[in-house]
Amino acid sequence: MNKSHFKGKLSTISAVSLLTLSLGVSLSATAGTVMYADPTPAGPTYPGCAINDAPTGADGGISYEWTVTLGKKDSASFVNHVGAKSFNEPPPAYEPPETGWTHTSNWVALELTKHTKLRIQVDRQEGVPFTSGTSIATARNMLVPALSVYKGWDDTSCEDHRYNTAGNVDWSTIQFIGNQLNTQGKSVAVYSIELDAGKYSIAIGGSPAVLGTYPAGTCDVADPVCYKYTGRHGYRVQMKTEG
Repeated sequence: MNKSHFKGKLSTISAVSLLTLSLGVSLSATAGTVMYADPTPAGPTYPGCAINDAPTGADGGISYEWTVTLGKKDSASFVNHVGAKSFNEPPPAYEPPETGWTHTSNWVALELTKHTKLRIQVDRQEGVPFTSGTSIATARNMLVPALSVYKGWDDTSCEDHRYNTAGNVDWSTIQFIGNQLNTQGKSVAVYSIELDAGKYSIAIGGSPAVLGTYPAGTCDVADPVCYKYTGRHGYRVQMKTEG
């Protein structure tokens, strides 16, 4: 498989703006910042990221949806959507430990300005809008959230379709720290860790219980299994740091 170099977004600024109005979401922290943006602007094409010898024309590294900066005693909250199984896609296309689908997960570029204890909470969120073709659709609300935390940001690697949710990502420079797999299938995932000042990457996705047979993408969404295991699902993240 080509290691496609992909800095695209599955949601748009307009959809996030609409969400801010409809849910009253503040894209700011107590003393930190939250941006719906990649931390690095578009730059040169890296030779290894060409597809069939044709340059992709995109920036390098992970396609971050969010950039967050926090100090001590800070908090931040933001809302978006991910694929239903984006953290735990099924075989044969996705085999453990590389079960994450990079482009249907969301990535956060977090910078901590002080040594602190960080708490990350990811909940299901109802009513999240996103662009579908030329119209606005509403994400589903049955996400089984899960997350992984890595040391460092990546703006140089050739982003691949798969990533390791439980260890180092073989195509990236980020280093695995820990995760919350949410194996009990709860509607919320919480992860706490003490971290030094520095840059960190957080992957957020969906991880419902493993099935023997998965519904097709064209299944009837009126069926509960179809609704839960396909499509886009909304989430809300809340981050807090201690003094």
